[in-house]
Amino acid sequence: MRELKYIDHLQKANQDKITFYPMAALERAVERRQIITCSDNGIMAGYLWHGPIHPFRDVTIFQACVDYDSQRRYLGSGMVQDLLALANIGNARGVKLNCASSNDSNQFWQAMGFYCTAVSQGGIRRARDINHWRTDIQAPLFTLGEVTPSTKPVDWSAYRKTKRMPLVVANKWARRYHNRNHNKSQQLQHHNT
Repeated sequence: MRELKYIDHLQKANQDKITFYPMAALERAVERRQIITCSDNGIMAGYLWHGPIHPFRDVTIFQACVDYDSQRRYLGSGMVQDLLALANIGNARGVKLNCASSNDSNQFWQAMGFYCTAVSQGGIRRARDINHWRTDIQAPLFTLGEVTPSTKPVDWSAYRKTKRMPLVVANKWARRYHNRNHNKSQQLQHHNT
């Protein structure tokens, strides 16, 4: 349980860098043993959450995070090496993940031997790109083309602009009121003719 609280704490502390997942999803991951942890001087310092390991399929890394004070101490690379060993034993094809272009960890993934296969557009709020990284466990029949990872920073301007604009959203009560009045006016017109 302490492990779960720490993972949630790290997730919240790094909310601009990693995707937020609810506690129920984290609990399931812990139950399924899909979280690899690391410690620094006997104190938990990070985690790597991965998907299931199936033969001839890619393993997905959902989150990887090391406490800021413990970064640059090879803890992250140790967790990745552990996952690569598990994936190799499980006969997985490769390991893949997505990483925001504004995140410093892009250099980490590249140093770990991952290569960028695609760059896609991120969400409206931060207006950054998403780099798609992978590494091969088994030699592939066809290699995916490597692309240059994006380094686009976070841009809040479009999000702020839309926040200033008033948003008019019709709710079900407005539709019901509109439909009731519209039907009455049609009935009156039909009755008067």
